[in-house]
Amino acid sequence: MKGVFVHRDSVLRDSRLDPRSSPETWRLTPATLEAMRSLAAEDTLVFILGVSPAATSEQSEDGHDTLGLDMLVKQVEAAGGRIDGLISCEHGAQAACKCWGEYPGALWVAASQFSLRPNECYVLGDSVRDAVAAYAAGARPMIILCARTIGEVLGNLPAHKDLPMAMDLTTAVRYIAVEEEITRQLGHTRNPATPIPSDEVLYADTTVLPTIKLTSPLAQSLQARLRRARVQLKDMARWLTFFVLGVVGLSLGIAYMLTHLYRVQPFPEFVYYITLQFIPRPLRGALFIIWGAGVILLAVRSFYRSANIAFWPKRRR
Repeated sequence: MKGVFVHRDSVLRDSRLDPRSSPETWRLTPATLEAMRSLAAEDTLVFILGVSPAATSEQSEDGHDTLGLDMLVKQVEAAGGRIDGLISCEHGAQAACKCWGEYPGALWVAASQFSLRPNECYVLGDSVRDAVAAYAAGARPMIILCARTIGEVLGNLPAHKDLPMAMDLTTAVRYIAVEEEITRQLGHTRNPATPIPSDEVLYADTTVLPTIKLTSPLAQSLQARLRRARVQLKDMARWLTFFVLGVVGLSLGIAYMLTHLYRVQPFPEFVYYITLQFIPRPLRGALFIIWGAGVILLAVRSFYRSANIAFWPKRRR
């Protein structure tokens, strides 16, 4: 799956709305609604980035009023579009925040929960902070200017001089279409993949991470399927561990029994050839190790293919 992260202020500015205005006055223009509708696809999740009302006493870190993200979702859905999730930062200007900037928790949490590849995702941001987060996560950023100048957004000395700009959301949608065509022709994305922190590291302190509210059946079903798959994989890994330990115990028991029988019980002559006793013991041991490793690799390959088919059914075209 791919992801497109759109900052709330970019959506509002595209409709010539002041982000500091009351949510009750927000009415998205047809051009904005069409652009948002164009972003959603079967293999693409669309998220709106924002700041939760709990950030700071009714004010966000930019001095904005509390948000009406649900209102934006309803307007986009009424126009035939789809918003899959709302990503909210509840920390405001607090120092203990790992949602934006050099630690892009907002992007990593979404990528972790939905198996997104950051280098295939886009961040349509409103400020330098959004671009920094996109670069840190390995995603492809773009700043939506919306009647602002580059100097007003980036200042005189921008950190990233190759940062794409778009005058409005419609232009950004066209940029994404061009990037997707380039990716199709190259066969891979232009940006190398950036590893996502493991769940143990990423969720070590959930109080510094953003919250995600799912707003579409597609996102809800995808998250549920991924959770079931992860639980089943853990169950299979546990089963495989017990299976291997059991096989090791069984092998040691058989080895001890054969050793005892060799010492106390004479065998027919053909056993000499069946047990490869004409081969030196170190070489015989190496042959059995290679044979066992081959069988294990074959079993793991079959196990992986079965799990892959079960968890990721092919899409109908």
